[in-house]
Amino acid sequence: MANPVIVVKKEPFDNAVERAGWLALALLIFIPAWYFGDLPDEVPRHFGPDGSPTAWSGKGFIWIMPIIGSIMFVKLFFLSRYPHIYNYPVTVTEENAPRLYLKGSRMIRVLNAVLVYVFLYITYSSIQTALGEQSGLNPAIMFAMMGTIFAIIGFYLIDSYRNK
Repeated sequence: MANPVIVVKKEPFDNAVERAGWLALALLIFIPAWYFGDLPDEVPRHFGPDGSPTAWSGKGFIWIMPIIGSIMFVKLFFLSRYPHIYNYPVTVTEENAPRLYLKGSRMIRVLNAVLVYVFLYITYSSIQTALGEQSGLNPAIMFAMMGTIFAIIGFYLIDSYRNK
């Protein structure tokens, strides 16, 4: 059975999260462009568990994260507009669809913003590492960012079960 197709109005929080995501996306593109001329011939392309760079590539590699991040952001941005196509952990009915769709699309929006900020942090840290301003990624920040991603997913899954 297909999920009911209804339009769910975004709340102010949803708009704020989307704006924060678009800001991060703009920075994700602007920062590498700003620093590109100052970069050495090689930039870090991989970091070990301790945050130190373990592999290097040509400076054009600095555009990989902005390219992947931009594609991901735009796809998730449009996906957030169609919550009726998501898979939900509970049965979607006419009664619970508005609540589930709002929560589901909100989860996608929040994840989208957080993910683009993760890409932004990695890109900026890669630039700063290449320029000799820092020694790599901060493992505590990366751990916190990954924890945030799993916490968001966990929160929305638990919320879906509690509010069938």
